[in-house]
Amino acid sequence: AARAGAILADMEFVQFHPTALSSARRPLALVSEAVRGEGALLLNESGARFMAPVPGAELASRDVVARAIDREILRGGRVFLDASKALGSGFSARFTAIDL
Repeated sequence: AARAGAILADMEFVQFHPTALSSARRPLALVSEAVRGEGALLLNESGARFMAPVPGAELASRDVVARAIDREILRGGRVFLDASKALGSGFSARFTAIDL
């Protein structure tokens, strides 16, 4: 917004949510932070955990996770929240509000 010329105010009160689901039905639908709390891993396009060296790893605070995701994207890659090992086929039953 600032780059487009918008006047910004009270930005210290804005909070970014670091994880969203990219799907054709619901682009950028919010993914609960509880998914990370259940053991889901943040992976880069190569399948590597980019949060592993960060204190708290996937359980770091939103601002830390959001900045790490942004860095991965700026490097030209995509990021993935992989809950396959942590939740597997039980994902939909555990997180009924997340429409896969």
